[in-house]
Amino acid sequence: MNVVTLVGTVTDRPFRPGNGNRTVVKMSTGRGPRTEHFEFDAFGQAGSFAESLWSGDVIAVNGHLENRQFADGSELRIVADFVELAAKATSLGRGRHDRHNDDHDDGDHGDDQDPGDAGPDSDDDDWND
Repeated sequence: MNVVTLVGTVTDRPFRPGNGNRTVVKMSTGRGPRTEHFEFDAFGQAGSFAESLWSGDVIAVNGHLENRQFADGSELRIVADFVELAAKATSLGRGRHDRHNDDHDDGDHGDDQDPGDAGPDSDDDDWND
């Protein structure tokens, strides 16, 4: 079974490298000397949702490990299948000092969907069932 589940804090603004279709998110789990830092890739709706995250947001990520082969070696990456917003940075008193862009998604999607959910199983343009 290849399953990764992480809950932690976004540490840097998510970005899309090059002209690719992936969003890279950096996060940390734990505190103090037990803090671990991770970077994961998100594609599709999970990637679009990840772009709206802010530094300080607390997220839950479910995904898998993927080994990528290159001519000069390989790299083991975490690939998010599902990203959920657990707590906004502002609700934790952290503020939102590191915005990704000026049209941040504040969660108003005009429907009854949970804006904190984005996963691969959605079959329309809404976030997730």
